[in-house]
Amino acid sequence: MKIQFILIIGLFFCSCKMEKKDNVDNEELKADKKEAEIIEVRKDLKFSLNNSTNFDLKNVTIGLPDTVLTYEVVKKQSQTVWVNVPSAYHYGFVRFFDWKDRKYYIQPIDYVGETSYKKGEMKFVIKSIDTLNQNFELDFDYRHN
Repeated sequence: MKIQFILIIGLFFCSCKMEKKDNVDNEELKADKKEAEIIEVRKDLKFSLNNSTNFDLKNVTIGLPDTVLTYEVVKKQSQTVWVNVPSAYHYGFVRFFDWKDRKYYIQPIDYVGETSYKKGEMKFVIKSIDTLNQNFELDFDYRHN
């Protein structure tokens, strides 16, 4: 009877240790997965739009190769939040409306021979707006991390 009791107690402690080890392994796997997700996010290109003009821009659309970004309003002298995108070129489709609802846009013909940026930070900068001719100057700033 004593031997059976000792065996049952021994099995109980062994099973507790195994469950604890399994929990540790699961926690390690969760931590590894979280780290892998962070690394994956860092691989992407961060994108932002900077409005360095003295005009608020309305209904802004940015067309990148694999992504379309829209903003209701981009205030004068401001920048949008950074978003992760798969890729971008140093220019792209940009359309917006001014305070008088006049449309401004740039439509690229193609990207043949252009460099596709996939890592780092890309910022399109609207530098100036010519309201008389309804056009604008678009620049870019790229930083490779």
